[in-house]
Amino acid sequence: MMRPASLSACLIGFLWIVAASPPLKAEPPVDGNATADEKTTTPESAASEALTEWQSTGLPLMQAYCVDCHNEDVQEGGLDLSPFETLSDLTTAEVKRVLEMVRFGAMPPEDYDTPEIEERKLLVSSLEATMYSSTCDLTPRAGKVTVRRLNRSEYNNTIRDLFGMDLRPADRFPSDEVGAGFDNNGDVLSLSPMLIEKFIEAAEHVSQNVIVDPDDLPVLRLEVPGDQIPIYGEPKIGSFSGRFVDGDSFAWIDLEAPFDGDYRIDVRGGATSKERGRVNVAICDASGTLLATDGLDYFGGGGSADSMNETIELSKGKHRLIFVPVLDDRELKVGETKFESVTNMDPERVKSILAKRGKPVSVERGIDSDEFPFMFRSFKVNGPGKHPSEAYPPKQFEVVRHIAPKKRNRYYDVEKVALKNLTPLMHTVFRGPVTDDEVRPYAQLVEQSVKDGASYHRATQIALSAILVSPRFLFRVETPPADSQPNAFGDVPLSQHQLATRLSYFLWSSTPDQTLLEQADRDQLDVDRLKGHVERMLADQKADAMASDFAAQWLGLRNLTEHEADGKRFPTFDDPLKSAMVRETEALFLHILRHNLPVGEFLTADYTFVDPSLARHYGLTVDESKARDQPYQKVSLSGTPRRGLLSHASVLTLTSTPNRTSPVLRGKWILENILGTKAPDPPAGVPELEDGETAGDNATLREQLELHRQSPSCASCHRVMDQLGFGLDDFDAIGQFRTEEGGKPIDASGALPDGRSFNGGAELSGMLAETEIEGLARTLTERLLTFAIGRELTPDDRCTIDEIIEHTRGNQFRLADLVTEVVLSRQFRFQTYDADATNR
Repeated sequence: MMRPASLSACLIGFLWIVAASPPLKAEPPVDGNATADEKTTTPESAASEALTEWQSTGLPLMQAYCVDCHNEDVQEGGLDLSPFETLSDLTTAEVKRVLEMVRFGAMPPEDYDTPEIEERKLLVSSLEATMYSSTCDLTPRAGKVTVRRLNRSEYNNTIRDLFGMDLRPADRFPSDEVGAGFDNNGDVLSLSPMLIEKFIEAAEHVSQNVIVDPDDLPVLRLEVPGDQIPIYGEPKIGSFSGRFVDGDSFAWIDLEAPFDGDYRIDVRGGATSKERGRVNVAICDASGTLLATDGLDYFGGGGSADSMNETIELSKGKHRLIFVPVLDDRELKVGETKFESVTNMDPERVKSILAKRGKPVSVERGIDSDEFPFMFRSFKVNGPGKHPSEAYPPKQFEVVRHIAPKKRNRYYDVEKVALKNLTPLMHTVFRGPVTDDEVRPYAQLVEQSVKDGASYHRATQIALSAILVSPRFLFRVETPPADSQPNAFGDVPLSQHQLATRLSYFLWSSTPDQTLLEQADRDQLDVDRLKGHVERMLADQKADAMASDFAAQWLGLRNLTEHEADGKRFPTFDDPLKSAMVRETEALFLHILRHNLPVGEFLTADYTFVDPSLARHYGLTVDESKARDQPYQKVSLSGTPRRGLLSHASVLTLTSTPNRTSPVLRGKWILENILGTKAPDPPAGVPELEDGETAGDNATLREQLELHRQSPSCASCHRVMDQLGFGLDDFDAIGQFRTEEGGKPIDASGALPDGRSFNGGAELSGMLAETEIEGLARTLTERLLTFAIGRELTPDDRCTIDEIIEHTRGNQFRLADLVTEVVLSRQFRFQTYDADATNR
């Protein structure tokens, strides 16, 4: 099934070609396209052949079913179809309206002679074949893409992949505009003063998070003077706050290590008499295990003290270190010796001791050195001696590969070292080669910042902020090289780095990785390698962006975020459930994509992906013990009324109103998102369903809609949309299966335009899968190409769509194959030559 919007564009393109196009100069072909000799069709001969074919196939059908009401004398709806006899003097509005109505099945009205379904298809295909064959015979161009900035998703993903941190600064940006269904369309991505301010704020925020100055990293600097030392026992307090302890007492300190690493422990104190000699001090952990040991001699009397220091390894987090004077000659082995006495510390006693720290105490004179053989004066803990790599941001040492040397506390050779750091960084951030002249201003910014008193790392932060507000980072520019010459199609190939960038932002919504950039550096991105990259990149987790950015916009899932449901009628509907609904649909898309399944799976899948909350919503069961590690589990839908996308709660909910289902919205969604058929806009002045004549207080929604369709201005469109939507009426406004509403049984029967009848969503999905898979494949291909190249499609692009459909038909239109064909298309790899842009 073909798309009306494309058909209208085809007619317009055909007429423009006939009126304005000069014969194209024959030049050598590119990448295996047809030879110049095979492409010698002129506009005049193409137009003549198209007209002849049209007059023998499509025109008789139009004359049989349409012109009685739409001619020079009778212009129903203000439409005269006479110009279609010669395909001349047609306006854009006329073409668009005719194609929409014919394709949509809205015309002729039911009370007139109507074409059989095959006749309707023949009329549409005749129009398409006539107009698009003319365009394609004239070697359509690849087209141009407007310079476009990174949208919010692309900005967040790019920062994440460049620096290994999911900072999401673009969440604070204004919402992106949408063009042709997607928010990566260069024609609508504006740059407001507010957004410029946000870019600057984001750049500074990112630079300060992805680079840290080692001098600013947290360190432990703990000093515990005598009056703060907690003693587990009954100490005596001597002059200068020394803690004199007996043979059963010990000291401890509690601390929190900011990082794993080595910490220096300094202990001051000593034996209380010269005669006792050196006393070993054991440093233990909370389990009593010996961590280190050293000895202290006589403290010296008065305020003096002997000192010892040991380095111990601590993990990040809270620790209790216990200091035990060892007054016997036992053997001490680090990691083996244990002091059982310290493991029985009473928590209440500990709390009481800590509460008394620092409070006034009575100083005692003449403390008995035999009874109190040891004294603690103070403790110090410093560390870590060297910060572990985990203390730094993930890409710190890739961004700051070298540090300018210092002499007498002053940096020198700053610009030289900055050039060495910034060249590879800017190559990655700017997604392509950079020259010394391009890097030097940023290196000089580092040097000037250092002169102004900044540390080298802070100066590099400033330079990185400047890099992140450069147009080369914020915008994707695909200007042809100055020496570019067009090929036989009037196009020039994208540069290798432009191609790598297109590919990565298509599949990942993010910047190229090193593998892509390195092959682009070596001019190795040929067709075979592109195929390999598509396979590699789709397997990467970053390709989840295809679901959250492409599929979510294709299917309208983002609209679910703001959707509300009547809390009284649907009390279980909340934000977590909405998130689960969206994730289910995204998970199905990724499953079909990564397993390269036929696109028909979107309609026929007898499985889905649910978390516990969505499983309960559907009446399914999942292994909740696995939910922590596997939140969304694949479950079978066998024996249930659900099949494929049309039974997903996300789709069913966003096509409902807050308090009821909407067959109109559901039918319209199927037409536009599955079949690629845009429903005509309602005529002016037609009232909403609630404002029109009612069928009675107890009337069902179906009965109310049937009354609505009695209006001639409504019937033509609603007879198609409503029938499709009725098939999903066995699901309520939040996607739960139901058999009745308001005490009345649900009637989910309907009929396709070709007369086949169905009952319920599962039968509707199955019937669509029998005959409309090519329509779904074409819709998906159009959406994929639009998303991939970032612009609205034109008549020329229709030829590429046709080629992709032909190439993938034999393998059942598999999704990853469609993606690959889009990447290999001329529209993706080339751009129309613009001499003015090249010379600017």
